[in-house]
Amino acid sequence: MRGTYGAMGPQRILFITPNFPPFAQAGAARTGALALHWARQGHKVTVIGARIGTASGIHTELEHPNLASVMLPIDKSEPQGSQSHVDGKSTTGRKPGKLKRWLWLARQMPDRFRAHWVPRAVQEAIELGGGDAFDLIYSSGPPHSAHIAARQIAAATGLPWICEQRDLWVDNPYIERHPFLTRYYEWQGRRVQRDADAFVAVTTGARDTLAGQTGKEVVLARNGWVESDFAGLEAAPAPLDADRLTIVHAGLIYAERRDPKALFEAIAMLGEDRHKVRAIFYHDEYGFLDQRIREYGVEDSVEVHDFLPRSEILAVERAADVLLMCRWPDPAEDDVIPGKLFEYIGARRPILATGLESGEAAKIVGEGDFGLATQDAGKIADQLGTWIASKKAGGGRIPDLPKDAAMKFTRNEAFAAIDDLVESSAGA
Repeated sequence: MRGTYGAMGPQRILFITPNFPPFAQAGAARTGALALHWARQGHKVTVIGARIGTASGIHTELEHPNLASVMLPIDKSEPQGSQSHVDGKSTTGRKPGKLKRWLWLARQMPDRFRAHWVPRAVQEAIELGGGDAFDLIYSSGPPHSAHIAARQIAAATGLPWICEQRDLWVDNPYIERHPFLTRYYEWQGRRVQRDADAFVAVTTGARDTLAGQTGKEVVLARNGWVESDFAGLEAAPAPLDADRLTIVHAGLIYAERRDPKALFEAIAMLGEDRHKVRAIFYHDEYGFLDQRIREYGVEDSVEVHDFLPRSEILAVERAADVLLMCRWPDPAEDDVIPGKLFEYIGARRPILATGLESGEAAKIVGEGDFGLATQDAGKIADQLGTWIASKKAGGGRIPDLPKDAAMKFTRNEAFAAIDDLVESSAGA
């Protein structure tokens, strides 16, 4: 490895990740948790992140004397004299040629942070002291521009670099582009990641894929839940609805992929008992749910509410009867674990995971006895009946799941593998 991690003690970690609280998206809560985990261990952590819009409210309490962050604004302006485009379309009203549009799209690869944020992140790292100020570089993406910046910093400083891919850059089934652009995108990814010293993946499938792509060490460090997130929520709250089985979905819906249609079909199969079910969705960014609700005729059993900040949605999850996680019913989803799964496990409420009965997420739900994972509407309908009966027997609330099972999936447990990677590489 280039350089060393220093002595077998506190490290000076340069953490490169555009998605960092308080501006991070919900799916990137991991980055704030990891930085705080390191700081509490005694490591000195400096984060170079991005100021993306307004604060999201995720992990706003990240104050620690060992943790500092620099949030660089994103400059979206084009160089002077160039023609501005949005999504490959001319803002002047003239349609750009195919070549010009492809060049514009290629310039955005792997994401919108590449053109302006990466150079400033590299410059900031050098100005902070570079190789004299830090012992190692840790990048986390997406956005994968974090890895481009980390690679350049590593080349300039000689520091070792660990590359964490929360989603795969290469061979990611969720990436859909023109074949030419996909080839370029994946060529870029292979070129960048070949210079990393080690990798971190969040699923066993991704770990195996990365190991095959790079031939280097890849450790598995899944996402997890944080006990402090549920502070004050440990006691069983009053149910959201004492009379109806409440099923809560907290997160984004991906049309035709992470889609609740299996649940809607199951509700429709219940006949008169459908009125004993109340499915509540918080947030439907593109209005896709309205179409699905009408398609299955479940308007009287399904509600769509506005987005709630994470501090509020956790309390809703604790008060719900069942938590819904929608998975893509395709084998490509087998190696994907939605981050919400671990939050749901921490909430200790029964989980309904739609999608195939195979895959890592389904295995966790099944083996942990956390609920049901299936795309079979008949099985879901049967399980809804069981939960309705359990709710009635429990006086309006289904009992919490055992805490011991949930504790196996905390973030501290997951991050232990990263700690081992840092420690084992010390002095290498």
